Amino acid sequence: MNQPYGFAHSPGYPPHRPKTSGLAIATLVLGLAGCLALPLLPAIILGIIALTQTGPGKQQGRGLAIGGLAAAGFWTVGWVALLGNTMGNPDLDTASPPSASCATPPPGHANICTLKPGDCLQQPVASVTSVELAACGNPHATEVIGAFTASDGPWPGSAELKAEALTHCQRIMAKNVDSPRLNSEGVYTDLGYLKPDREPWKHGVRTVFCTLNSPGSQLTGSTLVPGADLAVPTG
Repeated sequence: MNQPYGFAHSPGYPPHRPKTSGLAIATLVLGLAGCLALPLLPAIILGIIALTQTGPGKQQGRGLAIGGLAAAGFWTVGWVALLGNTMGNPDLDTASPPSASCATPPPGHANICTLKPGDCLQQPVASVTSVELAACGNPHATEVIGAFTASDGPWPGSAELKAEALTHCQRIMAKNVDSPRLNSEGVYTDLGYLKPDREPWKHGVRTVFCTLNSPGSQLTGSTLVPGADLAVPTG
């Protein structure tokens, strides 16, 4: 018996499936890489475009685009919080690091940022990286008798700074030091100064301290007159 004309079985063809959006894939990759900050903006831009390309009847990958945008949003919030905390806390700002000489000195010591007029020191020194403080009532070698602010500008060099210190420190000594008492006690002293080094100078430290030095550590008690001007700068 002859079969009727027609097809008992027709060849099957799989239904057409839209391809996955390449922009959606790129959005996911860039969003997950948002810890590096730079991919965040491209991830957001490509993600928005990918959303318009995907969905019912369009390309596949809408979930990838949404996931990438979510990851980019998460990293964006994290970066904003990190930058906000850093900019709000000067201790974390590394754009202009403070000079190492202005770090907290060891106990019983001082540096150019913590020294003050009236302090007594164990040894005469020419610059203040870290100096050992002494009780003024005990024998000591140096006493800070006042301070002045050096002229602003580039690092002047030791010779120019010495000339400026000589002028100011002679004036401060005449005002603050009880020279008649020291002379009557036969105490030999030299006028000196403690200056910031080049590195603190680069960071704006301009205070120079005038000192009275006794090489044999013959100073006992303050060398200052009662009511001496201990302001910085000393007027």
